Amino acid sequence: MTHIKTITKSTTEKHLSFKERIQIQTLKTEGHLNREISRRLGRAPQTINNEIKHGTVTQKSRQKQHGKTYVY
Repeated sequence: MTHIKTITKSTTEKHLSFKERIQIQTLKTEGHLNREISRRLGRAPQTINNEIKHGTVTQKSRQKQHGKTYVY
């Protein structure tokens, strides 16, 4: 019995690129499921789930100054 590897990205590419993050955001906005997005990008489904869960698809800037936190 042979095993077929379904993930196409090499193991050296651990981080998502900015382009991939934009694609995730666009596809998610269009209503695509996380597993479908992972197949299109050739990434593990958990990678897509983590990206969406941690909110790094839409970047937020935070700055702490004098005890106050500013989000923009």
